[in-house]
Amino acid sequence: MLKRPFTIQFPENPGTGFSWDIATSNGLEVMDEQYVPPKGGDDMEAPGYRTWQIQVVSGGSQKITGTCRKGNQVSSCFEIHIDA
Repeated sequence: MLKRPFTIQFPENPGTGFSWDIATSNGLEVMDEQYVPPKGGDDMEAPGYRTWQIQVVSGGSQKITGTCRKGNQVSSCFEIHIDA
């Protein structure tokens, strides 16, 4: 089992109105989430990355699912399976 948190990141541009939302199985805990603007800038309207720091809290098969959406309009999805 992972003893340290791990980080995932996906591109995001808040200026478009689309943003990422994730869900984790019970054996994972989101420790931190933040938008990271492009290097050299702090513009929250510029393309950057959404990052999550996640900790495994129990072993077994775990899952992270994510959806990038603006209201009901979905632009991207992902699913990550972890054998912890």
